[in-house]
Amino acid sequence: MSIHNKIRAEVVPEVVFLGKLIERIISGKIRIPNFQRPFVWKQQDIHVLLDSVFQGFPIGTILIWETENKDIESAKSVGPLDVGPRPAGHVGYLLDGQQRITALVGTLKLPNEHPSIKDQIDWRIFFDLEKSEFIRNPKAGNMAQYFPMANLLDTSGFLEAARKIEDIGNEQRRQQWLNAADHLANAFRDYQLPLIRIREADLDSAVTVFARLNRKGRKIAADEMVSALTYRPNEFHLAEHLNNFIKDELTERNFGNLKRIFLLRAVLAALGLDIYAKDWAGVMVKPEVRERLPESFKAATRGLKLALKFLKELGVKSDQLLPYGLQLVLLGEFYRLCPDPKPAVCDLLRRWFWVTSFTGWFGTASTSKVTHALHEIRALADGTGSGFNVINLDEKALPFPERFDSRSARARTFLLYLASLQPLSLVTQEKLEIGKLLSTLGASAIGYIWHSPSEARHFSSVPANRIFLNGDVRNVFEHLKSLDEKMLHQVLPSHGFPGESIEALHDNDHRKFIQSRENNLIEGERDFMKTWKINLPENRIAETVADSDASDTDNQTE
Repeated sequence: MSIHNKIRAEVVPEVVFLGKLIERIISGKIRIPNFQRPFVWKQQDIHVLLDSVFQGFPIGTILIWETENKDIESAKSVGPLDVGPRPAGHVGYLLDGQQRITALVGTLKLPNEHPSIKDQIDWRIFFDLEKSEFIRNPKAGNMAQYFPMANLLDTSGFLEAARKIEDIGNEQRRQQWLNAADHLANAFRDYQLPLIRIREADLDSAVTVFARLNRKGRKIAADEMVSALTYRPNEFHLAEHLNNFIKDELTERNFGNLKRIFLLRAVLAALGLDIYAKDWAGVMVKPEVRERLPESFKAATRGLKLALKFLKELGVKSDQLLPYGLQLVLLGEFYRLCPDPKPAVCDLLRRWFWVTSFTGWFGTASTSKVTHALHEIRALADGTGSGFNVINLDEKALPFPERFDSRSARARTFLLYLASLQPLSLVTQEKLEIGKLLSTLGASAIGYIWHSPSEARHFSSVPANRIFLNGDVRNVFEHLKSLDEKMLHQVLPSHGFPGESIEALHDNDHRKFIQSRENNLIEGERDFMKTWKINLPENRIAETVADSDASDTDNQTE
């Protein structure tokens, strides 16, 4: 459609009562379009939202697109509740506020006979009239103390809950709880929130308004924006396919927490588009792009799976061990174009990976340099190139990090070296499955060997004071002291401890124990670099820099 033929969008702000908005949702007059992501909030998120309403705090603006378009498929339920069918005439489609609205509808309109738990959320929430806090399923005590939120906005339901309070014998407590219930009801019945209605606009214009209104607030996920802009009934739904890829492929490979932006950039690369494209409305609504999206997604994910196999062979068995997400994007593009590279090319890619990891290249590269690197890796894949120019493979590595900071790619590269030692469990002495361990336990899988509030903070934070853990070992240093000599000689080398560290352990000298490990790790890591022909750093240790991919922010500048 020509820009001159587009209908000008009418944006109408208003303030609505919470109860009125919920009734419009239940009746089906405001609907959740299918291109919206599923409900992802946790139980505590719902409690915090309810408390914000109770306290009178703002919970953000609700954005509605009003249209007579009957081709927009929408959800038949909101949280645990079914909603009415689409009425005739204008209908409002929720563009922003889905998580908040679902939480409010599910807790405030749940019928008594309805099962309370669905999708791991307990929707039957109560307000403790004594403590003024929101809880789920009270187990004991006077039930009159716990006011069911599902009864709050319904007159008969409110009176039923109030009668239980009237029946208690303590006059002072009865009056206190009745006053608290009345205050609770007034807080929710009088609560108003801002709503913006977008009228007389097509879907593309409506979502573009959404993007611009949210520029300084919560941003819609990039793939959700693309899906909203490209969604047509019975056509390819990008966000849904990304969700399935994460669930079915990445989670199985312990990469389930990879930032979605990297998956989208891989799809953009497969489409031949700018991986840093920001104008989703100008790019993704083009028919020629939409037509190629399903096949490009399939090709991109095929390349990513081969790239993950390549990374696994290098010891990158979890997204928490991947120094830079862009490494996966570029490797995925390579394997999309060249699924079966020659051994010499694989060797070059391995060195490329370790150089970019140890030097922190992606953390300082501009978007133009990353784009140049993408072109070079494509050339290597199709045979028109044989090496790299924008990435200097002879660049010197960064020194050993002074502090352990999981936000630092250099620290994650250190973890890769540590994982290459094939560490053993401190409890069972069996080989640890590092990828599965990190995927299951997250940050708690990398624990402290020794920690004391009175000790210098710098000493506690050194990487040599961190160790892979899979058991409930509260004090690693004391646990190691309890092991016999045979076990120590098996376990300690697998975590980078030299032989002389055992003496420091027996002497209860935790500082010497960790310092001996640090020296051994530095030398071991330098030998590891030599294996991959990486130029050693000038200094042994340097200050840790918390860096990230150039693509981690949409505000990246040249």
